[in-house]
Amino acid sequence: RFSSPLKLDGMENLADVKTPAIFIANHTSHFDAYLVPSVLPPRLRYRAAMAAAADRWYARKKLRAAWFSLLVNIYPIQRGGGRAALAYSEWLLERGWSLIIFPEGTRAKRGHMEAFKYGVAILALGQRVPVVPIHLAGTTGILPPGERRVRRAPVSVRIGAPLAFGPDTPLQEAVVRLEEVVRVTAGAPLEVAFLSSTGA
Repeated sequence: RFSSPLKLDGMENLADVKTPAIFIANHTSHFDAYLVPSVLPPRLRYRAAMAAAADRWYARKKLRAAWFSLLVNIYPIQRGGGRAALAYSEWLLERGWSLIIFPEGTRAKRGHMEAFKYGVAILALGQRVPVVPIHLAGTTGILPPGERRVRRAPVSVRIGAPLAFGPDTPLQEAVVRLEEVVRVTAGAPLEVAFLSSTGA
């Protein structure tokens, strides 16, 4: 309805994905929370929960939080809460639920992808589940930061190939590789993606 036109590439990369898995995407607009689940096939969408910042969505306006929990199946996660904040995410994965997470931890504010937090890498390594990268472009045209009114805008969604980590992958390396695969999914050359994600 609002993503008009919607360009969707890479659906073939979901053909062999089974639950549980972690779907990650770059984050520029609150509309991203509606878009990511909507592009997943029903067999994945209806068994996926989305992490949402507890201080942003659950601290005030409890009825609003309850509404969004029902609408897009979000659950609270404490930003900056360390390993303990991942306990419920681990519980969901252990019970066959997939997760949708925006690993930047906030919407990008400077026109480019922010550094990824460690949470997704910790979950992927600890639970041995694949990570599916998704790149979104154009959602700020639908719902810019600071605004409440949605409007139509062209949107592009690209789904990358699932990434699985070996059991001995160092945590920092996993974080770098996650950033890299989202940039590559966006169309950035591999060497540029790697240099950007390492800060070189």
